[in-house]
Amino acid sequence: MRIGLLIDSLIGGGAERVVLNFAQAFQQQGHDVHIVLVKNEIQHVVPGDIRIHTLSDDGHVTHIRALNKILLAWQLRRLVADVESDGHSFDFFISNAEDVDRLSRIAGLDRVFIRYRNSMREYLNAKIGNKTGLKRLIRSARWHMRFRAVYSDRHIITVSDALQNEIVEDVGVAPRTIRTIYNPFDFDFIRSQGAQFAPPVEGPYIVYAAKLERRKRQDVLLRAYAASRARNTHRLVLIGGAYTATDRAWQQKVDELVDELGLRDRVVMPGFQSNPYPWIKHADLFAMASDSEGLPTVLIESLILGTPVVSTDCPTGPSEILTGELASFLCDRNAPLQLAERIDRALDAYPAITDTMLQRFRADYSINQYLQHCTSVH
Repeated sequence: MRIGLLIDSLIGGGAERVVLNFAQAFQQQGHDVHIVLVKNEIQHVVPGDIRIHTLSDDGHVTHIRALNKILLAWQLRRLVADVESDGHSFDFFISNAEDVDRLSRIAGLDRVFIRYRNSMREYLNAKIGNKTGLKRLIRSARWHMRFRAVYSDRHIITVSDALQNEIVEDVGVAPRTIRTIYNPFDFDFIRSQGAQFAPPVEGPYIVYAAKLERRKRQDVLLRAYAASRARNTHRLVLIGGAYTATDRAWQQKVDELVDELGLRDRVVMPGFQSNPYPWIKHADLFAMASDSEGLPTVLIESLILGTPVVSTDCPTGPSEILTGELASFLCDRNAPLQLAERIDRALDAYPAITDTMLQRFRADYSINQYLQHCTSVH
């Protein structure tokens, strides 16, 4: 089959790595895979013969904002036609970011399956902000209408069960089809990458790998670390880059907080890492402090690498990953003291991590579900 994977770019974090996981897994089954980027920005290592197409250098075909998405959608339509000019049509597309969700609708592409990966409720709340009264009602109505315009009557695949309820019940989207399929993970590849090198960190450490953006709440983790016993025994490694002006402002706040808490000699910030797996594998603990997620890739990858995990119980995903004995290592959002307690307890003792716990995330299981679903729905 010919399969298209649509995403904004291949910079940064987990969503981009998941797209590459898809590409590798589909290709290993003999399918013809094409990744389409809105922006020609690539940081991750792309496996050898996977074809990459770009619609623009930086996401702008014109500086006239009202026309830009229309022209990008036209570029997308033309690109698809060029690839299909050999007589072999795309069997289906998987859309992996909000911008390409919109562009694929404007372009009128057939057989697009939207892999919805973040909390729509949290995204909506962020757009509404702290407005009150009539302004809040107007903004809320406008954003609800936008979501419904993009996502209603479309095929949606959520990455966690909780997202289904948010999309249908909270936001009022009426999809053509909706189901949950967990993201694919190649256990052998992740473990082989984890064995590539030993990170240059002196002594034992705790790690968090995430883009430097407010939603990831590096500030909460820093406060939790400062309040924990671990600050005396372990360093804290914060992996991740900042890609927008807003992110860089957040990075500065995080950096200032490191000084404020007196942690300059205990915190390591190596920036974006194209291969974060050795950093995770050699850590004594992975600690996540996010306010919202979809299905947090790094939690699953950490467990695959045998690294214990603690996390905020944010919407959505962590409670579907940390189940059974691991559920006690979840804590409330924006609760540094709770997170500090989970960190100390996890370092003292953690349940055995087995592959049986993680079977539902194996690449072959997930990919086969995608292939069955995407070829059976009309």
